[in-house]
This record gives sequence, structure tokens and C-alpha cells, in this order.
Amino acid sequence: MKFGKGLMGEILASNPEWAPFWLNYKSLKKRIKAVAKVPRRHISHERDISECELEVAFFKDLQAELKKISLFYTSEEKRCVFRFHQLRSVLKELRKRDRIDAFEAQRLMFALVHFYRECIRLENFAVMNYQGFSKILKKHDKMTGYNTRTKYMRRKVNLSPFSNYPVLLQVLENTEEMFHDVDKDARMASAMPTMNVKISWIRLLGGHVDYDVHTDVY
Repeated sequence: MKFGKGLMGEILASNPEWAPFWLNYKSLKKRIKAVAKVPRRHISHERDISECELEVAFFKDLQAELKKISLFYTSEEKRCVFRFHQLRSVLKELRKRDRIDAFEAQRLMFALVHFYRECIRLENFAVMNYQGFSKILKKHDKMTGYNTRTKYMRRKVNLSPFSNYPVLLQVLENTEEMFHDVDKDARMASAMPTMNVKISWIRLLGGHVDYDVHTDVY
């Protein structure tokens, strides 16, 4: 499968509200095709790249995409951190009681599953957009004869917040631990069957798991 189709599949499977914030791969491809049509004698050397209006337009668009994605990722990551602290506070309140209510524990588990899935989608967002920049620059260099991919990735993309995301990874790890703690509490509180699912399975499936539950329980 070509990357463009794979990216579109991820966009369709993700949160619809995120659609405008993904890399506009199709538009950038059109820019590259326009650049490739320019006679080579007009841009025969890499030092002349800044003299080609179409090249300047391409990298201007690329920079705008990078800024757009970086700002959105940062905002969503902060939201994930805030939501995690909310859910952790719920668990603390449950544990203040003499006995944890099994039903309340299961409600929290469902909320954690939904939250974990959203975090995985954000991780997918980061990975696919990072790959998108690498792929579009590779296509650019192949069609124009320039060598810009390595330098741009190192100086621009690799410094972006979505290229390396230790905070999100820590949230995912902490959510897994909290889920299993709540599951253990629920088992101890009641003989009721619990969800009997490893939350990490969701990550293996890329977050594409649906549950028939209310996600606004907490």
C-alpha cells in the first residue's frame, strides 16, 4: 500500500475533529510535481534552490505543516496529561472509602480504556506524521534531484514535539499500571467478573478497538 493511502486510512480511523491537523500529504505532492516540471537548466544546482519560486513555496508549505502539527500535538498531549490526573484523582477518591465499590471500579476501568485508546491515537498521529515528512521529502528529492531530506529532518522535524514523546509514553505506561490496579481492586471487592482484558492489547491493535460503553462516566 502506498503511504498516501495508508495515511488517509489512519485519518479516517482517527478522531474526525483531528482531520485538519494531519499532514496535507496530497497538497505537498502537487507542489513537488509542479517543481519537477521546471526545466533542469533553471535549477541545476542545489544552491539555486532558493531562487526557484516553486521550491520556496514547497518549503514554506512544509514549514507551515510542521508548525500546525507541532502545535496540535502539544495541545493534545497536555490534554492527555490533564485527563490522566483526573482519572488518578477518581481512583484516590475510591480508595478513601472503607471498601471500593466494584461497580464504580469497573466504570473507572471503562474510562481508562477509552482514555488509553485516545492516547494511542495520539501516538499514531505522531508516528504517521513523522513518517509523512520523511516520505514527502524523499519524494521531493527523487523528483527534483536535490538532497534535502536528511538535513531538513535533522534540523526541523527531529526537533519537533511529535518526533520524540517521552511524556505521552509515560502517560501510557502509567495508565496501564492504573488499569491493572483498578482491576485488582475490583476483583478483591466483589466476585463480579471484571473486564478480563489486557489494556496493552489495544496498543497492539493501534487503538482501533471499540467498546459499547459510555465514555463520559468520569
